[in-house]
Amino acid sequence: MAEDGLPVFYDSAAALQSARLRQLHAQWEGGCAGATFPALAAIDPVELKQFLTDLVVVDVRDPDHPKFRLFGSGYREFFSQDFSGTEVRAAPFPEADAIAAIYREVALSGAPRCGWYRWQSEHGVSHISEFVVLPYGDQGKVERLLVMEDLDRARQGASPGGSRR
Repeated sequence: MAEDGLPVFYDSAAALQSARLRQLHAQWEGGCAGATFPALAAIDPVELKQFLTDLVVVDVRDPDHPKFRLFGSGYREFFSQDFSGTEVRAAPFPEADAIAAIYREVALSGAPRCGWYRWQSEHGVSHISEFVVLPYGDQGKVERLLVMEDLDRARQGASPGGSRR
């Protein structure tokens, strides 16, 4: 098992256990239209409506300083805070540096990543969450990431304010 905050990456999205994450990955893949990643215009929020509550959009135009552009309402409710507009490393998550490093890697490589990691709630409860990090952008440059983490298991046992502290 992985140490808290350190991700275990899957070789492919087929290894994802979360049906929602597999479905989001499939929609992202459909937008690629033969390219490494979809263009900005190929990502239509209307088509992603079923994922919006748990979707995070990260601005990676500066890969060394990724910033949460949109923090879905499900995350805002779970963490009792909206991190939209916040630099990833400034978020109060113990694994913020590791998350920023993954976002940087995806931004520079243009390759999606998926896997799982273990984290602890502020109440000391250990959770495992699967995730996908999906790049998109224009002219061969990744500008944004679609990020989704399956928090369903954590939500079932979470108390209000499920912070990762």
